[in-house]
Amino acid sequence: MRKTTPGIAALAIIAGIFLLCGFGARRTDSPRAGSLTGISHYVAVLKSGSAQQKAEAAYWLGRQRASAVEAITSLAAVLGDTTQIDPTQYRLAARDEKPRLGEEAAVALAQIGRPAIDPLIRVLKTSPSAEARKNAAWALGAIHDTGSTGSAA
Repeated sequence: MRKTTPGIAALAIIAGIFLLCGFGARRTDSPRAGSLTGISHYVAVLKSGSAQQKAEAAYWLGRQRASAVEAITSLAAVLGDTTQIDPTQYRLAARDEKPRLGEEAAVALAQIGRPAIDPLIRVLKTSPSAEARKNAAWALGAIHDTGSTGSAA
């Protein structure tokens, strides 16, 4: 009886390690990349969330690249928001980095690329907010620098 007790204890310890290390089923809180449900969710957050939630949504949408085309209008709408956010809550960032929500939206629009060009030009021409125009100009420059504009046809 004593020889089987250490074997059972070792088996229990190994099983516990597997469970604690995450080798079991994982639950993901964020929708799958490119999922229309996910994109729609984050667009809704851009419209009604806190500044911090909006910044996280902008970051997520930017990572979806051209799949997030439906978010362009909502991202453009927050380009003028000067609320400081804490990016360390949702991405790797320097602790002293304190970007503004509009800047995070500009990065997302630049990552979406070519489909964002016309809405960014519209913000540049019509927005009464100097901050929105500045962020739109930055995003247009970033799209140009990455070469995601393609060739004119």
